[in-house]
Amino acid sequence: MESKIAMHIIEQHCQGKRSDQSLNEDGLIITDGFAAVVDGVTSKSVRHLWQLSGGVVAKNLAIEVIAKLPTDTDMRHVQQTIDERFRQAYRECGADAAIFTDEPVERLQANAVVYSAARYEAWLFGDCQIMVNGEQIPTMKHVDELLGELRAFTALALQNKGEHQSSNPTDPARAMILPFLRLQSQFANKRGPYGYFVFDGFADLTYPIRTVHINSGDEVVLASDGYPLLRPTLAESEQELQRLKREDPELIHEYQSTKGFTPGNDSFDDRTYLRFIA
Repeated sequence: MESKIAMHIIEQHCQGKRSDQSLNEDGLIITDGFAAVVDGVTSKSVRHLWQLSGGVVAKNLAIEVIAKLPTDTDMRHVQQTIDERFRQAYRECGADAAIFTDEPVERLQANAVVYSAARYEAWLFGDCQIMVNGEQIPTMKHVDELLGELRAFTALALQNKGEHQSSNPTDPARAMILPFLRLQSQFANKRGPYGYFVFDGFADLTYPIRTVHINSGDEVVLASDGYPLLRPTLAESEQELQRLKREDPELIHEYQSTKGFTPGNDSFDDRTYLRFIA
């Protein structure tokens, strides 16, 4: 029988950018052995195979798997089990299996940061964030920096033409870089300068996964990239988010992103924050 492992939860928050929280592609789970933040990747699908969105489905499936993990599960087994669940979803969805093999943009995709209380380790599966005792571990991937700068370039060029987009809900700069956002999926789980890890049912079980060692008593923050300027407390992280919303709503100056704050939405992205003592 497994014994319960204590984590002292200080604060937690998970909120979708839209008013309809069923569309929230972020998720949070705490079990006897694990704490995890999961971020379903915003879909760039052409075929639209999934109800609600691929990001919501991917997030829900990853959380479903983590909820059932034995407390002594190691990192590779977590990776393998989530990836296998995605492949099962492909078989169940009724689409031609070749679509997911040949068209990576149509795959379910999710990132996660998972803390194992039994192993005192946190595993960075993709670009979710972690902070230990106030020190943040960098997780921004190169392809996101590239495309964030490309969107900033595009938005500024449109401004120079007199086509301001700050009040435009369609974000014309993002629409212009969408073909590149779709091309990005060609680098999923590949090595090299633009390669990156993502759960998509085709993960490489030898892919280097960043492991952060945690000591008993450490204060740990796990978060999605919906907090672009992560801080040691939820209140501070929210304050920075609201400051960006005021000062750089298009997210093309201080923090360059592939999407900005859309009028009518609470934020530019879904966001999740969890702080605890190991």
